[in-house]
Amino acid sequence: MLKYMFIVLCPLSFLKADYQIYSKLQSNLILQYNGSNHFTHNPEKCYEILQDFSEQASNFTWCSILNSKPITLCERCVEKYVTFRDKYEELLNTTINGTSCRSIFISQDRLNAVQEYHDNILSIWNKGNCNGCFDWIQGKPSLKNDTIRFYKMTNDTMDCIVKNMDPDNTEVCNRCIQSYMQLDNFYKTLSSDSIGVDSVCMDIVDSMNATRYIWSKNLNCCKLRKKPEVVFLCCAGIIAILPLIYYLTVRFCGPIRDLPNVLKQSRFKQTILRSINGRND
Repeated sequence: MLKYMFIVLCPLSFLKADYQIYSKLQSNLILQYNGSNHFTHNPEKCYEILQDFSEQASNFTWCSILNSKPITLCERCVEKYVTFRDKYEELLNTTINGTSCRSIFISQDRLNAVQEYHDNILSIWNKGNCNGCFDWIQGKPSLKNDTIRFYKMTNDTMDCIVKNMDPDNTEVCNRCIQSYMQLDNFYKTLSSDSIGVDSVCMDIVDSMNATRYIWSKNLNCCKLRKKPEVVFLCCAGIIAILPLIYYLTVRFCGPIRDLPNVLKQSRFKQTILRSINGRND
């Protein structure tokens, strides 16, 4: 009798244990289900960091678009870039209960959205050489002395142009050429080449391009350089003609015209004549 009771009760105990395991698994799945046909079992803190990261990416994108023309992206969006950069680093380096946030969101699928958006924003920042506008001390930006000096010289040049504007633009060119040339020469020192597109902060490049356009196209002040260019071209033309004048003078006015024909014959010609005479003999 006891034997049969043991046989009956044992399956019941196993069924009870299986039911407890199933109930625990069911509870975990319910907690993990997010209501959108997906299950999540990752730390909530990682998703909070991800949300902050997405907000900072949105803020920088918004700022960069609004400051795309004229280009003031580097200076006006640097704070948003720093916050975006720091939040990305936090996402990479945070670990909750042994689970790395990086392992959840970075390089886990073909889309890899987090990494792609980060790389796109970083590409915009690097294409503009925006780091070149600042001195970075412990990751914090401050405008370089060269950047501050350039903006001051630009403001001085534009103030001079505005104060001396006239219908003929002749006075503004004469009065402001010194300020403009100082600005242009200083800009050239910021890079190994006069263009500086690949090494100078894009805010500075765009500002210099705008100033040059105003000076040369709107004010037509480059005409002040035409007189020196004309003098240079005339001198170059005279120097180029001198050899021709020399050879013509020697050819028609030199003493060789008064020499006998025998002396005028070259040694090369005499050699040819001798060889011909030798063959005839």
